[in-house]
Parts: sequence; C-alpha cells; structure tokens
Amino acid sequence: MKALFDIDGPALRLVTKIAYSVYLNILWFICCLPVFTVGASTTALFYVTLKVAKDEEGSLTRSFFCSFRKNFRQATIIWLILLGLGILLAVDGYVFYHMRFDSVIWALGAAVFVVALAAYAIVLIYIFPLLARFDNTIRSMFKNALMIGMRFLFCTALMALIYFLMVLVVVRFFTPAIIFGEGLCALLCSYLLSNVLRLCEEKTGTATENGFQKPSASGNEEQKWSVKDVHGTAKIGYLWEYYKLPIVIGCIFLYIAGYMLHGYLTHKDTVLSAALVNVSNVISSEELSTDFLDYLGTDVRKNKVVLYEGLYLTDDETNPDYGYVYASNTKITASIAGQLLDVVLMDRKAFDMLAQKGCLCNIEEFLIQKDPDLYEKLRSDLVSNTVILKDNALDTQLDDSATYSAVTDKYPMGVNITGSPLLPESGINGALYLGIISNAPHTDAAVEYLRYLTDPLS
Repeated sequence: MKALFDIDGPALRLVTKIAYSVYLNILWFICCLPVFTVGASTTALFYVTLKVAKDEEGSLTRSFFCSFRKNFRQATIIWLILLGLGILLAVDGYVFYHMRFDSVIWALGAAVFVVALAAYAIVLIYIFPLLARFDNTIRSMFKNALMIGMRFLFCTALMALIYFLMVLVVVRFFTPAIIFGEGLCALLCSYLLSNVLRLCEEKTGTATENGFQKPSASGNEEQKWSVKDVHGTAKIGYLWEYYKLPIVIGCIFLYIAGYMLHGYLTHKDTVLSAALVNVSNVISSEELSTDFLDYLGTDVRKNKVVLYEGLYLTDDETNPDYGYVYASNTKITASIAGQLLDVVLMDRKAFDMLAQKGCLCNIEEFLIQKDPDLYEKLRSDLVSNTVILKDNALDTQLDDSATYSAVTDKYPMGVNITGSPLLPESGINGALYLGIISNAPHTDAAVEYLRYLTDPLS
C-alpha cells in the first residue's frame, strides 16, 4: 500500500500525468484562439501527449512549441480543409434531415452521407496524431488516417467514445471540465495510439525524431498470405485488411436492398400529404393524421396520411433560427415541386409568405368546382391574400435610387379554421389557416380533409 503512494508509485504518476494534461490543455486552448491555428495547436498537443504516454515527456512547453512551429504550415492547411468539409457536411446534413422523404433516392443519399460522415470522423480523429509523429504529404496524411482508422476499428471506436463522453460531460454535467477536456482526451487517445503507431512503424519502416522514414525498396516487401493460411480471429483481420473496400461497398448495397425490401413489405398508399408551418405546441397529431383515415373509412394498414411537422418560416433575417428557416423553406419548396404536398396548416405569417410566392390555389374556384355545397358552408371563412406575379426587387438591390413596384393579384387562398374543436385536442392554439397547394396531387382527399376539419363549424 505504501509503495502505491511512493514518489515513483503509480498513484503519483497518474496524478502527474493528469496535471500534465491540464497544463497542455491550457497551451492548446491559447494557441487555438485565432481559430486557423487549431490544426497546429492540436498537432503540438498530440506530439507531447504521445511522448508522455511513453514516459518521454521532457520539457512540455519546449516540445509543444517546437512541434507547433515545425508543423504549422502543413497542420494549418489540413485544418482549413477539414473545417471546410465539416461545414459542408453540417449544412448538407441539416438540410438533408429536414428534406427526408420515403423514397429509394433518399435512402441512397442517406447511405452516402453516413459513409462520408464516418470517413470524415475517422480522418479527424487520426490525422493530427499522425502528423505529430510522421512526415508525409498532405494527401498521404488524409489517406493514411482513413486507412489506419478503418484497419484498427476497435481503437477508433474507443477514441470516438472518449471524445463523445467528454463532450457529454462538458455540455450536460460539468462545464468547467473544458479546462482539461481536450488535453485529457488527447492523453487517453495517445495511450491507445501507442500500439497502433508502433505496429505501423514495424510494418512500414522506422520512426525517427524528425518524422517517418520509409523503408528502401530492397525487396523486403510484406508477403500477402492466403486466407487458407490463417485461422480464428486472424482470418477476420486478414479479410478486413485486404478486402475492406468491397466489404464497405457491399454493406452499402445491402442497406439499400434492405431498405427497398422493407419499403415494399410495409408500403402504404399516401391518401394525403399535409404540413404544419409555424405551428408549435402540438401535443398529439393523431387528430390531424390517422383519425382522418378513420373518418374516411379507409384501411389504416394499407393507407397513410403524411404529416410534416416542425416547419418554420419567417422573413426576419435577424432571427436566431434563420438557418432552420432555410431548411424548412427548402423542404417546402422541394415538396411542392415534386408534387408531394396537398394541404398546409399555418399561422398568418406563413400564410402571407406562401401566398406571395404563388404556392396556394384559388380556394374559391377550387371548392366551387369540387364541392359547391362545402363552398357555401365555408364562404364566410374564406380569407383572401395577395400573390406577387412580378416585381423589381432585384433592381432595388442593385440600385438604391430605384423604387419598388410589383404586379399583384388578390383572391381567396385559405380557410380560417381557428374554431375547429379538433385543434385544441391536438394542442394547437391561436389563429390557424388552411391552404391547398396549387399543384396538389390528391385534390379529392384535400376536399375531404377540409370537410373533416370544418364540419363542426358548419
């Protein structure tokens, strides 16, 4: 027990290395402040933590800044590339999620996006430790980071778990943990990477203080075994090392095939597609979706109502949720263009915006043609709005002296359904308007849906 707390005992060494990680985290954070130096700072951090993991730390400050200066150019270029790719993936993922549709195209896109995101995460985890340890071109660094990450999947999963847990602790439980978070993560990952880097050195060449020295072409190339020569877990490692690309591609196609098979077996015909825009506090959407099928007397096992929830529109660019508005607008536009939307339930703001864009049909003409009796019952609840047919908004942006002018038309575009007793049951409060999309694919169902919501009013 006494030996445990000796000056060279494991307890004191553990405390010392945790203290090292805190100090290194401070250096890393300070050197990251210009943002574009994050790559160089992270590389320097791993340069020192890899030494600490091998008990070769020496002077922490001197080693940190030595690596920072030595790898600054290459690390900065890599970081800027990763930052650009990360922003692109984040925007694509955000928009892609809010544009999800029940189709094979979406499933294929989802598979490609997930693979791209996984590849990006693997590269992000490995590339700076590799840069800290080895000398190579930027292109080779990206390639090696991806290949090593795929080769040592268990290590990759553990490193990803370490970062995830630290982010979870900082965000949800103990925010001050940020003062040692990255430093501790880098130290723990360095212990995991020690064996991985050693195996890479033994397989490819020898590591030096100044980088990675590749072996000469002396004919001492690695012999590729036959799968028949290995057994047990070694066979799995062999298959993964030499056939990882076909395995990954095969998994993607299996996912797509499984998705298509599942869609075929569970397919339901869409009776109606509706969207809730600027409608919050929805407790239950059953009254607005599946209960409508019961109203029609339709078999719910073979038919469905598609209800898009959580969409938000505003023309206020200062709104903190304006990025979400972009995604919502993209989804609505795509749904209308693809004839995937019939009815919109919305507040006055969304009603005005969609009306101006010409998305809503003349509901007076629509009802007179489809159901004159329903038109007579709802005549007093019809609400007119203005559609902009043509304007010079672009000219006013280019020329400050230009005066805005527009050619407009005004006609009934919606029904005020605020008084429907179905809305409070769904948790919806406030004024609510129903509009029918001008190119709605299920016009008969749209009429029945309007009748379903407004029958209690008549």
